[in-house]
Amino acid sequence: MKCESSNGTPARKGRQAFTLIEVMMAVVIISVVFASIFSGMSMGLAVTQLSRENLRATQIMLDKMEGVRLYNWTQVNDSSFLISGFTNAFFETNNIGLSTAQGNGVNYVGTVAVAPCPFSTSYSTNMRQVTVTVNWTSGNIPRTRTMSTYVSMMGLQNYVFNH
Repeated sequence: MKCESSNGTPARKGRQAFTLIEVMMAVVIISVVFASIFSGMSMGLAVTQLSRENLRATQIMLDKMEGVRLYNWTQVNDSSFLISGFTNAFFETNNIGLSTAQGNGVNYVGTVAVAPCPFSTSYSTNMRQVTVTVNWTSGNIPRTRTMSTYVSMMGLQNYVFNH
């Protein structure tokens, strides 16, 4: 037995399809959602890469600072002993001497500068400020990081253990 409406046409049990406007709105919403997801993933990967590059720059600067910590007063003040320029790579594969390195990825170019202490005290002539600066290019953006420390003529050990 067929169901008929009051005017004699067969009755529909429900809507059978979506209209073109509903389909187009769904496509627009899905496109916006996927574009948001992919741009979020892309931004997350870029931030992660920059964090890795910053960490590598910090490792390079710390390596140079730890080397300076082992030098005596004469070596710190000798410009021929303390190499002022260096290059390192993100992925080091082969060290060549103390001043250069070959590798893959981002190349870091750095300097080590020894300067008189920037403040005036009775002992400032017995101190030096050592500054390590690292430069690299991330994408098309130049980046720079700097780390400084002070070195004293008598060393930290003489001040700690003589008291």
